[in-house]
Order: sequence, then C-alpha cells, then structure tokens
Amino acid sequence: LTQLRTAHVGLNAYLARARAVSSPLCASCQVPETVDHYLRTCRRFNAPRHELRRSLGKKPLTLKHVLGDPKCRSALLQFVEATDRF
Repeated sequence: LTQLRTAHVGLNAYLARARAVSSPLCASCQVPETVDHYLRTCRRFNAPRHELRRSLGKKPLTLKHVLGDPKCRSALLQFVEATDRF
C-alpha cells in the first residue's frame, strides 16, 4: 500500500524514471502507467476493477478514497492480487 500511495511501485512510469524499463507507457493502453491509470482506467484490469467498484459500494473510485480510507484496504488488496501485476 505504501508503494501505491507514494507511486514508488513497479509500474512503468516509476520504473522508467529509475531507468529499469525504457518506456513509461502501459503496454495495453499506450499512456503513462501511473498508479491512477493502474487503479482507475487500464483496460487490462477491467474485470478486477469491476469487483473493486462492487466492493467499494457507494464510495467513489478515487485515489483519495481507495488509497486513504482504511475501509477500502481489503478491497484494494484483493484488486492488486487479482491483477497479478506485482
């Protein structure tokens, strides 16, 4: 969670800054693979995101809520596990 909150996580936007990968772009969407993109818009993770939205109920899918609200922690961790991105 800390890595997602600080954006120091194994997504291409960060890895490109660290020169671990050559491009900051998402392989699926060709936009910078940021935490926001990973959690909210990447089409590769539509199915896990649908489950995340369902688990959040009426809470909005914003970085503030998902990363900051302790009540969202379990749903977020399930999403991360389901995406198998890390």
